[in-house]
Amino acid sequence: MKKTFGVAGGGQRAAELVQLLRRDGHQVSAYGVPGSAETLEEALGAEVVILPVPLRDADGTLNCPGVSLSVTETLSRFREGQSVFAGQIPEDVASQARRMGVSLTDYMKQEPMAVENAAATADAALCLSVTETRETLTGKPCLVLGFGRIGKLLCHRLHGIGAQVTAAARSPDARAWIRALGFPALDTARLTGSLKPFRMVYNTIPAPVLDSELLRELPAGAFLMDLASKPGMDTDAADRLGLSYVRARGLPGKVVPRRAAEILRDTVCHLLRE
Repeated sequence: MKKTFGVAGGGQRAAELVQLLRRDGHQVSAYGVPGSAETLEEALGAEVVILPVPLRDADGTLNCPGVSLSVTETLSRFREGQSVFAGQIPEDVASQARRMGVSLTDYMKQEPMAVENAAATADAALCLSVTETRETLTGKPCLVLGFGRIGKLLCHRLHGIGAQVTAAARSPDARAWIRALGFPALDTARLTGSLKPFRMVYNTIPAPVLDSELLRELPAGAFLMDLASKPGMDTDAADRLGLSYVRARGLPGKVVPRRAAEILRDTVCHLLRE
């Protein structure tokens, strides 16, 4: 069944999503999306509305260029029967939506979306590493901090192209899995004295992990990439020490936007069929 879709915000991934939905035969209104020509009212008035990730900015407004609406005001514009999707929906917003009778679903909490997005993040991280360092990763001693979805897939991909991979995790269970999969395992709570060999460091932990003392252990010319939703490295210390550092949040939408759009389209359409 063809539906009307509205897309508000979301950068290049959203622009690719609009093209994919139109190619599938749906009528799409987009606002705050590269190349869009419709109004915000048209986008928010569709049967299915897809909002960005994260849903709101730090000031509480909808994360959409050219929009100064609070999330509360945005929710008030939806009517009964609409299906609304967004990413990283705060619990207070989810509760408010339920009270207002708005059907609001967090697509980032869907396991297929999370896994596919993690895979795209790992692929994009490798691409960005080569672009930033202008070197290959084959033979490079690499440390991956965290062994969740992204950490696991990143280790797998790094190993596949010949990098020397070590992973670190706080949980004994996670460290057991790291060793079972053939990688050396470190405890993130006991990293002191173990960082000197690593030329490439990837953080996936959304909490402080590498402070200035630990960063001093890394060799000159080491490259750091932070993939977590919250910084895990002392960036000021990295600058002082002359370490190359990239804050790489939201990589799929920036590096592989077409694939990111396909993942989002497939997730939303699956939820609509349920």
